[in-house]
Amino acid sequence: MFAGDLKRFKLTAVLLLFCCHGLIGQDLFSPTDAATRIHESAIHVSGVKTPNGGPVDAVQGIVAAFRRHPVVLIGEAHWLRQAGNLYMRLVRDPSFQENVQDLVVEFASRNNQPLIDRYISGGDVPAEELRRIWRDTTKVISWESPIYAELLATVRDVNQKLPPDRRLRVLASDTAIDWNNIHNHSEWAALGDNNVSIADVIQRQVLEKKRHALVILGGNHVTKPGDRHGGPNTTTRVEAAYPGSTYVVLLYGAQTGWEDHATEDLLHTPAVKPPTFYQLADSALSSSALAKYADALLYLGDRESLTMVFPSRESIEPAYLQEVDRRSMIEWGDLRGRKFMFTGEK
Repeated sequence: MFAGDLKRFKLTAVLLLFCCHGLIGQDLFSPTDAATRIHESAIHVSGVKTPNGGPVDAVQGIVAAFRRHPVVLIGEAHWLRQAGNLYMRLVRDPSFQENVQDLVVEFASRNNQPLIDRYISGGDVPAEELRRIWRDTTKVISWESPIYAELLATVRDVNQKLPPDRRLRVLASDTAIDWNNIHNHSEWAALGDNNVSIADVIQRQVLEKKRHALVILGGNHVTKPGDRHGGPNTTTRVEAAYPGSTYVVLLYGAQTGWEDHATEDLLHTPAVKPPTFYQLADSALSSSALAKYADALLYLGDRESLTMVFPSRESIEPAYLQEVDRRSMIEWGDLRGRKFMFTGEK
């Protein structure tokens, strides 16, 4: 297997493992010849007109989206280094800090909100306690990649430099869970759809308080028509209560079944280095199937350049690895958690 094939295999592996979050399906989107029309339209990034229909810098585009929408949702493919770098860059950007007060994350369950608050406010939190934030969620090992711990550390660092009334808050949105009380799949399944919990956090903690939030979730939670089965997801639930409040951004190149060369040509231009942001309305892709699912695309780089960040074996204590096995058997009925965590090792 060639190096490029191996990288594609690993990227596909994470999408298959986290299929409950992603966009899987060969007929989800259809190819377009939009590349031939790139100069025929201009893009309006929430009121900001960009010349020649080209993409804009991702931070600029995301911050501009908050001018018309209090909630901007990024549908990510998990564990990507390029996505993690963008999140940290956003948090450190002064224009983001001026326009956004909250980050709503899927990688933490609501019962750990006090722990998050203490950590990002600069409190002393031992490593073994801190790890509970991304480990004790309803999705087994889904957040073990270091990129999520790095994001929390960046928020903590940024908050130390901001006045108390302007500090960012990270809102845990996954359904509360106590794994000590989960013994079988039925008990785990009884927790229900975590879209209910995520939407509730957005509505109560962000919109009711007239705040602005960047929301980071798996792609299947944010697509505008609902999830891949046609059921309600986070976006549709929030929109039902607060019409027009959300703006959906999907990662391009990290999903499967809908990428095509014409679209990639639109997003990858020499004038702007990745990561770039491409709004679909009033653009060459406004009539494509893509516009049904998202308001904008986020291009992190060509698919060959995307890299996944796996935990090192040294970061996984033997006792936790045994607990991963137990939780894997509960959620999936096999030991895929243990197998997947170290796929990145040679």
